[in-house]
Amino acid sequence: MRDIKRITIIGTTLSACLFVLIAGCSQQKKQVRLSSPYPREMTVVLAPVLNYSGERNLDTLKVTDILYSELQQVRGFAVIPVDRTLAQMAKDGITNIEDPQQALNLASQLGADMIVVAAVTEYNPYYPPIVGIAMQVYGVRSDGFRSASLDPVKLARSALPLKISADAAPKYLPKNQIQEIFNARDKRIAALARKFAKSRGTGDSPYKTDLYLRSQEYYLRFVCYQSIKELLDKEVERINTAYLSDTDKEKEFN
Repeated sequence: MRDIKRITIIGTTLSACLFVLIAGCSQQKKQVRLSSPYPREMTVVLAPVLNYSGERNLDTLKVTDILYSELQQVRGFAVIPVDRTLAQMAKDGITNIEDPQQALNLASQLGADMIVVAAVTEYNPYYPPIVGIAMQVYGVRSDGFRSASLDPVKLARSALPLKISADAAPKYLPKNQIQEIFNARDKRIAALARKFAKSRGTGDSPYKTDLYLRSQEYYLRFVCYQSIKELLDKEVERINTAYLSDTDKEKEFN
């Protein structure tokens, strides 16, 4: 009789453990994680985020740390720690990256394949929050695909992270870029933030998924994630377009 009870208890315990394990796996599946579009692992440098918003209370180092954290989670990216980047910049006697040549030099010195530069262009931390962000990616080494079709004249006039002259050489043009304002009054943006909240969890917050709209830090994390996603989506488009174009040319040649 004792053996039967013991078996029953063990069976119940195993079932409970299995339930916890399945629940844990289910929770992990909800975690949103981005993937690199490149054929091999890429070493990435993140330049300190610039403040073009005019808001003096914006902590750019905090935004840099959040953006770094989100870049780290991209499959296929090996992101160089921000401290190493800042140390190299201090050694070079610079506090901010101001032009593409500086960006590429920094990435080369750190042995990276690419560098991401970003600027906050608009900032209102109060509900409903507004964050404008511009982001560019520069490649130190060729990835085998052409850069996106970017007009240097328009680049020179745009509110982008780095100053680009209209006659810039191709190697000093970004591989790609995004520029967007994340205004939580926009129903589409609010819905994306709540969807992101569901994937990351909100703990015991009484705000539930609105936590990512009510908290300055959480909203910044959503904005950083979404900006990286949009930049990677554009990179997928760039690579696919170049590949299809090259394939068509090869067919014509043959």
